[in-house]
Amino acid sequence: MKDRLRWNRREFVRMAGSSLGAMSFGVPLLARATRAGDRAAPRFAYVGFGGEGAKEEGIAVFDLRGGRWRPVGVVASAAPSSLALDAAERFLYAMNEVDEYEGLPSGTVEAYAVDAENGSLRLVNRQRLSLSATAPKHAAVSPDGRALVVAVHGGGAYNVLPLREDGSVGAVSGILKETGSGPRAEQRSAHPQMVVFDRAGRVVSADLGNDRLSVLKLGTAKLSVAGRYLVRPGDGPRQIALHPDGRLLFVANALDASVACYRYDADEGRIVGRLGQVGTASDENTGGVVMAVDPKGEFLYTAHRRGSDGVSMWRITRSTGGLQRLRVVDEDGPRLHEMTITADGKSLLGLSREDGGVFGWRVANGQISRGVQLTSLAGPMSMAVKSL
Repeated sequence: MKDRLRWNRREFVRMAGSSLGAMSFGVPLLARATRAGDRAAPRFAYVGFGGEGAKEEGIAVFDLRGGRWRPVGVVASAAPSSLALDAAERFLYAMNEVDEYEGLPSGTVEAYAVDAENGSLRLVNRQRLSLSATAPKHAAVSPDGRALVVAVHGGGAYNVLPLREDGSVGAVSGILKETGSGPRAEQRSAHPQMVVFDRAGRVVSADLGNDRLSVLKLGTAKLSVAGRYLVRPGDGPRQIALHPDGRLLFVANALDASVACYRYDADEGRIVGRLGQVGTASDENTGGVVMAVDPKGEFLYTAHRRGSDGVSMWRITRSTGGLQRLRVVDEDGPRLHEMTITADGKSLLGLSREDGGVFGWRVANGQISRGVQLTSLAGPMSMAVKSL
């Protein structure tokens, strides 16, 4: 793994390939979405970049105040596939999608302290995952801030790591190994992809390899299975999102570019059944679907990793979980690797590895604007937005 370093502003702008003109594209989007006194308005953005074939790897820091994406700096980090802030947004955790660390087959996790004034990052520590837990895909911080749960693609497992008061990550305290497979070539073994916490602190997870959704109980530093749900064979669930009311679970399927909705019993922590499933692309050769659910739970947004079907806005029917496509923008726009929506629900953000940048759409009152490029960045992988 490369030595971490901190680049200055000049080096960052050179590395990222961002001109002042490119940075100014963010003004129409975020200037309208940011108002004085709006506590949920985005303040800083963290974008992990690098991965396979990349010349540079790290986490880029941007100051979003005032509506512009201004570069703050970069910390070097190997293939940061997932970024997660704790509830107080004092610490940022990066999953390193690597296959080896210090001569052993293992991925790693990094902890960074976040400067509240300028958003800059300071490395607190780095911790290895369990043996054979390579290429971590996603992680979530427990609501009490005491544990980090990691979905590990390579090795097919979940890792639990304790979080200390100073934000540092302790050694792996719990391992839950997954088994099973699916009918497609990509599903020869279990491949956990994503974890989220429900309101009661249970973990809901998606496994692309065995076509399984799980509800896991986080006990004393380890996980146990509370429930399982088998999805349609060959779907390959990759991304999950709980509706804000906690009663609906949306699943973006990587292998057939569909989005399914399931009834979730938030009291018992059970996936009750599938309510519906919609195709999101004109064909399956799109590299899978990515999605984001707005904070009020009224709309869901989708795009594709390789396809050119644009960004779709769907209305959510809360009583049935049904999805109605309202409009599509930017059919000739960027192919998106990941999507997220800001805490104020006014800006949809997307990462495009193929098109090399961060893109944004303004969303309000059931409308979505055409997208703008906020900054160019080679090989973006992950994103987290600080609002507090």
